[in-house]
Amino acid sequence: MHRAIQKLNRAVRNKVNTPRHDTAISENLRWDEEYDVIVVGFGGAGACAAIEAADRRAQVLVVDRFTGGGATIKSGGVIYAGGGSSVQISGGFRDSADKMYRYLARETGGAVDRRAIRAFCTSSLDNLAWLKKLGVIIPDRYYQGKTTQPPGGYGLYFSGNEKQYTFDDPIPRGHVPDGTGMSGGSLFRALQLGARERGVTIRHRCRPVSIITENGTVTGIDLLSLKNSLPVHWAHTFLYSLGMVSGLCRRLLLRLEHTFGAVTRVRARGGVIISAGGFVYNRSMMEKHAPRFAGCMPLGTPGDDGSGIMLGLSAGGILESMDACAASRFFSPPEAFISGILVNLRGERFCDESLYGATLSRHISEQPENRAYLIIDETIMDRAKEQMRSEERLRDFSLSQLLSGEMNALIFRKAMFLVNSRLNREKAAFPADLEKKCSLPAGSLTGAMARYNDNLASGAGDEFGKPGHYREVIGRPPFYAINCRLDSRLFPSPCITLGGLAVNAVTGQVLRGNGIPVPGLYAAGRSAAGVCSRSYVSGLSLADCIFSGRNAGKHAAASSGMAAQSRNQIPGV
Repeated sequence: MHRAIQKLNRAVRNKVNTPRHDTAISENLRWDEEYDVIVVGFGGAGACAAIEAADRRAQVLVVDRFTGGGATIKSGGVIYAGGGSSVQISGGFRDSADKMYRYLARETGGAVDRRAIRAFCTSSLDNLAWLKKLGVIIPDRYYQGKTTQPPGGYGLYFSGNEKQYTFDDPIPRGHVPDGTGMSGGSLFRALQLGARERGVTIRHRCRPVSIITENGTVTGIDLLSLKNSLPVHWAHTFLYSLGMVSGLCRRLLLRLEHTFGAVTRVRARGGVIISAGGFVYNRSMMEKHAPRFAGCMPLGTPGDDGSGIMLGLSAGGILESMDACAASRFFSPPEAFISGILVNLRGERFCDESLYGATLSRHISEQPENRAYLIIDETIMDRAKEQMRSEERLRDFSLSQLLSGEMNALIFRKAMFLVNSRLNREKAAFPADLEKKCSLPAGSLTGAMARYNDNLASGAGDEFGKPGHYREVIGRPPFYAINCRLDSRLFPSPCITLGGLAVNAVTGQVLRGNGIPVPGLYAAGRSAAGVCSRSYVSGLSLADCIFSGRNAGKHAAASSGMAAQSRNQIPGV
């Protein structure tokens, strides 16, 4: 059976994402339906694109392979925003678009078009106001601690490296929609309602088969829709759920769709917007484009299989930043762990341990074998245990909240601390013994700890810029070495891909190799190489989904208007 499935998958892959032969005259094609704008993928970016296009009086069709939400609905809902939001002002922070731009220019290291970053920062307050009109509420409370996700009721926190990378006073920009635990669900529900209220046609269990082009312009798409059958829909949902952990189930999904699906050809008068997520669930694409992160834990849905990206590639687009991923190495919380030191397999310290988790992972990925150990002592471990005891308790939440995924961030933190304090570590009375247990060069860890402690005792600044309040002598035995390798099964690094189709960041148009746009084709969210394509902090991906989705929707709707105007000017049309 496995061999038969492989054969069928090859046939499906040959059929899916294959562009139709270029046709000179549209009358040669028979369309089943027509819309102004077609959006492929109904996650955060797709919903924003659909709403923006509909607000410009475009007739919009959104298709989603599953039931909508994408990675957005499973996320913490954090939106990286600034420029002087109301919650920033209430918290005593004076931000501006210029300050936000200076930080992001430093964070991205010049690898992202500065004009795109400038446009992103300039539009940030407008995007927050736009979300507010859709019913998204940002609580007016600032959370002071360092965390991956603040408790419910807090709307602002430091979600990146603002305290490490700044030319101005550090300013928090992680904006969190109101909700319990993981607030991505409340964010997407507001976007979903906004799309429905505007009359957007939304089709679930529907996926693209191929792009149709005429004279080099994308004019439509072939869609494969599952038949309206309750047993088929149930089986599809079941395989989708299991597909989060099983490659076989993802292959069976393809088979089910091919067997019980029907193809419809739909014309897009203004354009097709690809917002179908990244490729973190495509093992072969990960190994080919981002091998340093191929062993990380995928973060997203089985829809993040790269099919949207390959669809755009088939129509003439090119790929960009495909090696870039955000694999979050969160050993904090507990915050006490930041006082430890990270060393590589040579026993050398290599970065500031207080950096954001994805930044830490990038540093670890550059070390030998993508491996590192966090070294702490008993004082740090005792304080970490106390911090975790004082956190929110799982028993304070209902079973439905736990099963729905709302509390995943809290569950992950609790579970990872338990693993790291008891299983995923080596323990020894002396640093020299830790060296042996971790196979580090003799004297390397002893020397690294001595230099760190001596530097602190002398009052000298940290060589990697670690803030003073996180620095303390590591000297009370026993000592611990927590394994921070990126491909760990015990201590996974949740990973998203950041690269995708090369686009004009302001219009969302997919670009060819010569930098010229593919007419009628747009990409947004993680299907595109956007603002966060070279560096990531919490909230930057969702903020980019909003920014890129709105841009693509606006320009595709304008293109549909120009197409209609052109038709009206042709005699007999």
